[in-house]
Amino acid sequence: MSNIIDLTYLKEISGGDSSFIKEMLELYINSTATEAELFSDLLAKHDYEGIGHLAHKMKAPIQMLGANELFNLIRSLEQYGKDGSNIDQMPGLINRIKEQVLLSIAEIKSILETL
Repeated sequence: MSNIIDLTYLKEISGGDSSFIKEMLELYINSTATEAELFSDLLAKHDYEGIGHLAHKMKAPIQMLGANELFNLIRSLEQYGKDGSNIDQMPGLINRIKEQVLLSIAEIKSILETL
C-alpha cells in the first residue's frame, strides 16, 4: 500500500494524543472523504463555483493529514472552480481526487486498527 497519509503534523499538534488522532482520522473518513463524491454532481450541474467552495472546504483536513499529493490536486481544483478555468480538465482531476480519497480511506482504516 502506498503511503498517502503522513501523520507527522497531526502527531505534532496533538502532542501524540492517540485519541485526538483517532478522532481526526474518523472525522476525515465520515465527512471530508465523503464530500469528494459531491464533485461529480456539481460538475454535472456546471456549478464550478460550488466545486471551488467544496475543494476549499476539504483542503485543511487533507493538509492536516499530510496527504500532499491529494492536497495539490484539491488545491488545483479549488482554483479552477473559483476561476471557472480549465473546465475540460475538471473531470479527470475529480476522478484522480476520488481515487486518492479512496486510497486514503483504506490507509486510514489500517492506521486506526493500530491506535
